[in-house]
Amino acid sequence: MAQRKLRIFISHSANAIEEPATQAFLDALAARLQGDLGCEPLTDQKDLTAGDEWLQRLYAWMGLCDAAVVLLSPRAVTRENSTWVPREANLLLWRKALDPRFVVIPVLIGGVTPADLAGNPFLADARLTDLQFAPGLAEAAKIDGIVRALREKLGAAATRLAFEPVRVHVEDCIQRYAPDASVDAALAQHYGADPWQPFVPPREKLSLKLVHRAVSPTVDPVIADVTLGSQGDARLGARLFEVLFPMRLPAGCACDLLALCRSKEGHGSILVNAHDTWAVRMLLRTATGLPKDDLLRCWHIIELPDGWGDDDLNEITRFLAAELAEAILGTNGWDELSDRTDPAERLKEQLDALTFQLAEARRETGAPILVCAAYRPRWVELATALVGRFPTTVFLFWTGSELPSLAPAADCTPLAPSWPAGRDREWQLTYRRKLKQFGG
Repeated sequence: MAQRKLRIFISHSANAIEEPATQAFLDALAARLQGDLGCEPLTDQKDLTAGDEWLQRLYAWMGLCDAAVVLLSPRAVTRENSTWVPREANLLLWRKALDPRFVVIPVLIGGVTPADLAGNPFLADARLTDLQFAPGLAEAAKIDGIVRALREKLGAAATRLAFEPVRVHVEDCIQRYAPDASVDAALAQHYGADPWQPFVPPREKLSLKLVHRAVSPTVDPVIADVTLGSQGDARLGARLFEVLFPMRLPAGCACDLLALCRSKEGHGSILVNAHDTWAVRMLLRTATGLPKDDLLRCWHIIELPDGWGDDDLNEITRFLAAELAEAILGTNGWDELSDRTDPAERLKEQLDALTFQLAEARRETGAPILVCAAYRPRWVELATALVGRFPTTVFLFWTGSELPSLAPAADCTPLAPSWPAGRDREWQLTYRRKLKQFGG
């Protein structure tokens, strides 16, 4: 398989009329990235077209790119109410925090100084000065420095792209099941006039196009066309739709949910205005960029039955321990943790062994165990005690269409801002209807 081009996201506020020098810098940098490194520069000026879901596309680019350059020009930093470049910068730095190998190069241009960053409330705490700036150089020399740094850093790093597992899954499905004629026809009909034409084989190109456009339902006709002539039992349309659908859900809510799951691990619980865990699973896929099977290998998600918290705390602890053991060890996992016959000794050994196994699972998967249940005020109180006993867990309670009107306990955090009442049901019904249409 031919190697794809590296993608470099350029965050900027260039405007040919208001700030022509920045526009010239952007054009020169994009040309050098293409000419010297053979990269694909991703900018919103040339790669977004009328009718695009532009915000979601930008989120997708920031997740798909191999590296990023942030152009800190006067229009981006010192102009009143200038928030877009600072927002992108913080999202890119969040990616770098998740993977230190991810390359972010901020560059001061147009006379902007570190003092100007300190005066911008959205950039003051971003610690951009800890990264490369190439201070004191002429603008052309800064471009040389950016190209040189990217060549060195990308050559040394093998970055795991945020949505790369989805793209690989899509390409694998197309390689296995899509007829050549259907791939060529789908590319010509839907993307023939697209200015972004990566120089890769048709199947890889179509997979890139589908992932780039997955934030919008406009990919559905493409899926329908590429499945023409494929074997029915391969379920190609259902496979593609199922893996791409999470990317059209709200990226902001998804990232907030992921951040809450990590921050509340061992510290209380989360409230979500959903009707079950379907939306939770989908939003975690949106935020992590993982297909369903990959997500379930990393994230253990337990659904507790109604009434689980009606016993005394000791019985509830024993019940939850058995559920946790089954989640990480499989069927009869709880029974396998001890062979003692004395009930008290057996329970103690089981709990001690489970504590060790949970810590090992957390280290290996990199994710907490998500314990989900319908919302009850008493169960929120129980969650505080239970996460203290099982510190690698986080409790999530779904509340139905609306969050409770009364303020939750201090250690219980609602997902906010959330989605409109009943929206999770709309997503689920749309998903089921379309999946059925595609043969699922």
